[in-house]
Amino acid sequence: MLKKILVKKFGLGLVLSSLSLLCAQSQGEIITSFDTGVDVEVSSTFSVNEFETVLFDSQVFVDGSASGDASGSDDFGPVILGSDEVGLVSAAANGQVNGMGGFVQSSWETDGYLFFENNTGSDIFVNVLFDITWFAEIFTASSDEEAYATAGFFIIDSFDDMVSAEFIELDSLIKGPGNFSESDSFQVNFNFVLADGDFEEYFFIADSFGFAESPQAVPEPTGLFLAGLALLFAFRQRKLNR
Repeated sequence: MLKKILVKKFGLGLVLSSLSLLCAQSQGEIITSFDTGVDVEVSSTFSVNEFETVLFDSQVFVDGSASGDASGSDDFGPVILGSDEVGLVSAAANGQVNGMGGFVQSSWETDGYLFFENNTGSDIFVNVLFDITWFAEIFTASSDEEAYATAGFFIIDSFDDMVSAEFIELDSLIKGPGNFSESDSFQVNFNFVLADGDFEEYFFIADSFGFAESPQAVPEPTGLFLAGLALLFAFRQRKLNR
């Protein structure tokens, strides 16, 4: 009788130990995350008649043990930007998962435009400068998790042509597990002659997006957990055969 009791306690102990290990892996620490953003300073050597930004889209979706946030330029303007005055545009998104089965996706997109009009009585030379700084960072604790982050800045001219499409991107499916980050600062310039009585317009999009996901834990009967089940099965067979 003593032997049977010991077998029962030993088997249950192994199962409980296995379950506690699985629970420890599914709660608490960050197991996957992303963080990304873009900041842009806009200026011109000639006065900008209209500078305006409009929040086009912002969303944060969270499921399970996860959290996230998004921020950036909201509705602003239109305002006049004097020669060499600076207009600001930004978009940022982040998120993290703290447990198995968690998912987070967040994004921010700001659209805007610059409008130039020449009423000086003569042709003028215009230089438009976009000073861009961005970053992206992802983390996955193992190959089971997934994380993705991107940030970009896109410029369209008055003919609806995409004249600049710059973006940064990190994907754990390509990079593998671990922590990865990239950042950069650079400038995009446009020079043009604006005839007297004429106008020019540039549209722009600042965008940040990312997601992080950890699949739902499905315990497999391996290792210590399998040993516990085997001992319980042996005990049950002895009890039935008494």
